Amino acid sequence: MYIIYSGSNKQYASAARSSRTGGKTHIEYTYLGSVIDREKGIYHNKERGFFTYDPKANEYGDVPADFTAPSESLPAQARKRLHYSVDFGDAFLMDGFLHRSGLMEVIDRIDYGNRDTLHAMVLFYMLSDMANCDACHWYEGSIARLLYPNANLRGQRISDFLSAIGTKDQCIRFQQAYIQYVLQSYNPDKNILVDSTGLPNRIHFPLTRINVHDGKVSQEVRLIFVVQKSTGLPLYYQAVPGNIVDMSTLERVMLHLNSLGIDIDSCLIDAGYDTADNLDLFYAEDHTCKIGFITRVKANDKRFRELVEEKLPTLDDKENLVRYEDRYLFIVKKKICVGKDESNPAWMYLGLDCDRMRDEQHKLLRRARKNGLSLEEVYEAMQSEGLFGVISGREYSCDEILPAYYQRQQVEQTFDFAKNYTKLLPLRTCTEETFQGHLLLSYISSCAVKLLQQQLKTADLFLGSRLRCMRNQKCTIYSSRIVTDNPQAEVNRTYELCGIPCPAAIPIVDGRLQYTPPVAVPLTETAKILAESRVVTIEREKAEAAAAAEEKAKKAAAKAEAERQKAEARAAKAKVREEKAREKAAREAEKAAKAKIGAESKDAPQKPKPAVSASKEAKSGGNTLNSTSIPEPGDEKTCKSHGGRPKGSKNKKHSKAAKVKSGRGPGRPKGSKNKKTLAREALQKRRETIRQKNAVKNISNEFKAK
Repeated sequence: MYIIYSGSNKQYASAARSSRTGGKTHIEYTYLGSVIDREKGIYHNKERGFFTYDPKANEYGDVPADFTAPSESLPAQARKRLHYSVDFGDAFLMDGFLHRSGLMEVIDRIDYGNRDTLHAMVLFYMLSDMANCDACHWYEGSIARLLYPNANLRGQRISDFLSAIGTKDQCIRFQQAYIQYVLQSYNPDKNILVDSTGLPNRIHFPLTRINVHDGKVSQEVRLIFVVQKSTGLPLYYQAVPGNIVDMSTLERVMLHLNSLGIDIDSCLIDAGYDTADNLDLFYAEDHTCKIGFITRVKANDKRFRELVEEKLPTLDDKENLVRYEDRYLFIVKKKICVGKDESNPAWMYLGLDCDRMRDEQHKLLRRARKNGLSLEEVYEAMQSEGLFGVISGREYSCDEILPAYYQRQQVEQTFDFAKNYTKLLPLRTCTEETFQGHLLLSYISSCAVKLLQQQLKTADLFLGSRLRCMRNQKCTIYSSRIVTDNPQAEVNRTYELCGIPCPAAIPIVDGRLQYTPPVAVPLTETAKILAESRVVTIEREKAEAAAAAEEKAKKAAAKAEAERQKAEARAAKAKVREEKAREKAAREAEKAAKAKIGAESKDAPQKPKPAVSASKEAKSGGNTLNSTSIPEPGDEKTCKSHGGRPKGSKNKKHSKAAKVKSGRGPGRPKGSKNKKTLAREALQKRRETIRQKNAVKNISNEFKAK
């Protein structure tokens, strides 16, 4: 076999094979495609992608790990479409954080030729939820393409990359470096949590098996995580076939940890690991507990049932009541013996969770109605609702056992990070090699995200929302530099917490950003820096709280003043209403009095009118109103004895005296007022009413103006 090159620039190659039949020579050609690297024998075609070909052995192979295809060697549809505005904040922050924390040096322990591909894929797993086949689209729209310009994130190359880093020696190389990094630079704590979770999938490879866990049947791979108790950082991971039960994995996990340099001080495990053989692992030959442990007990455990029968009648006594955060529980403890020979001392704790009991009883009653359970079955089931048991190799008080046991929630948080933030699920690989590479990359990303979460937690910031805010900071790409957008307040604060400056512009040389990554700072020093930053943050928050309180006090005072003015206005209006009511009552009383007087005068007997004298009649020309009262001519004696006046009438002198003495006109009752007085008093009342109305109006206008 030999290579034949064609084309104007010898850019195409074919493998030729000559053969002779009789006197004729025949040549068979096999098209290889475009020539990428003639010296290394690298070619490209649609069927195989990038590959190597050895004409002597007539064998095809994979390109080296450090190979980067030039853009001009790709077909037009595969060339990158350049974007001039790309995501900046999230990728730049994570790249700087990996360098500053020193984790990038640990990642580089993985022996892969193209470092840009390795670094870009780590960022991709942390910052994007897209499938691996779409990694190139994320890469084109992110500043990662200028941070790692030689990265090759096309679909086929990603599968090759995962296969290359998924070997056993690569995984061990990283885990050894990472464990030493955590124990020496971050926290030397060797107290661990062990738990496992299922990774459901339909991949046809040896790790996928049928599993029955908590009554649920699924096809899955079991993933075991070991987490540092004090920090929640992952320390070790291992994938086992789905049909392997948890209880059979603990011994080997502890052997792996010991081989990697972790001498376990204490271990917190779930109920699935609670077996006599496993508990013997924590005791020395003299039956002393060499490794402290805490484990939950299964509901069908014989020791648990015996303790329930013994302690249940007195479990809810007052002295057994404890409080854990917002929950109230009854807890008792008893010393027991555990292990295969039941010769190792331990303590069992029996607890009754009041909230859990209420919830479980509600579910039980609903299930009883649905399934038609008898009263005896319901009563028997209610006896164990809300009960739980915990075994410890070292003695704790009843108040201390729950905080110690519930630290296992940290491993659940690690699983949550891996599944929701670092693309652990769903599984999109086809072979065991690519699966192991995917698992390693997800584990690396989980470690990095957890470290970042530890730093953001010092300022009570949430990881998910913070990364989304960072992605909103863009940059504009020019031929010689990039110019970043002005960072918002939350973006600036994140940069400050991570100790990473945000440049206004970064030059571009040969397609790569020319900037110096942050120098690795030991995490202990980082913790000090974060503590100082936290103090500054607390002081700033105190100042902001004081300013807010002052502003709130001013608003409250203004509101109180407004309420006071409103109250005064309401009081003035009420006073006016009272005055009007009194005036109205006075008018009604006056009217009633006048009506009464009128009725009395009407009912009184009428007095006869005095007769008009002859002289008065003569003066008036005989025009008198009472002509009937003139005495008749035959009545001369009577007229003479009264001076010509009717009998019983008064003379002029007495009439004038009586008129002057009374002081009022005829027909007006005694004690009443004349018309002028009544008019004058009514005018005074109207003036007073107008004055009060004007006062109320002035107060209302002042209140509205304020």
